[in-house]
Amino acid sequence: MLRRAASNIAPSSIGDPHLMELIRQMFYTMRRKGGVGLAAPQVGFSLRLVVVEVKAQSSKSKIAPIPPTVLINPEILSSSEERVNGYEGCLSFPNVRGAVRRYRNSKVKYLDQFGKEHVVEFEGFHARVLQHEIDHLDGVLYTERMDDLESLMTLNEFEKQFGSRVSK
Repeated sequence: MLRRAASNIAPSSIGDPHLMELIRQMFYTMRRKGGVGLAAPQVGFSLRLVVVEVKAQSSKSKIAPIPPTVLINPEILSSSEERVNGYEGCLSFPNVRGAVRRYRNSKVKYLDQFGKEHVVEFEGFHARVLQHEIDHLDGVLYTERMDDLESLMTLNEFEKQFGSRVSK
């Protein structure tokens, strides 16, 4: 399931009780596992559906919160030329981290759970999260985006080297 492109969700399905329950369960799973994003293929559904939520961090953190957000049929419209390296993890591979070059900014178009269209420019960590999750919808794993597999390490090794839990 993780290696296949997911199917679009028909606009007529938005608001369907089954879809709403899947969204609820995805938020539950993501929060329980300590993630900030989750794509439907990660929980066994080949649908173009992503949930994200970034909780408020300590006052020292530069990462702004994102309220619980549902992205149906998201697509990246454009990305900045600049790319930055950052460590990523994945709820599908919970104890592994690796360095991935991603675009600093990405403009994403999507429908929310009510069928309303949004076009949002995501920056920094938020852009990284959305690129990672949309990759899941396209059947691409973050390890395939890594320039150097030498940066792949266990969560324990990562925490020893960097002293904190950086999680995508």
